[in-house]
Amino acid sequence: MIETSNNVQPGAIAPQFRVLNATDAALVWILKWSGDADHVIANKLGTMPTRVADILSENTHVGSKDQAAKMATQRQQTDPIPPE
Repeated sequence: MIETSNNVQPGAIAPQFRVLNATDAALVWILKWSGDADHVIANKLGTMPTRVADILSENTHVGSKDQAAKMATQRQQTDPIPPE
């Protein structure tokens, strides 16, 4: 269902996608490593797949891959290994 809005001006294009920050960029890498496709990652973060592709090709947010690796390593060190 399309919601009506009273404060939209004719010809104005509402922003539909958010800009990703450095934390989001690291999350993109973690989601990619966990097996999510680019378009799925974009949908989860509310952005365009091209922005996700830019992060993964390191055109934007250079260093986010290293930050994501550090985040993943820290997570593995703090989470106990479940017993079998």
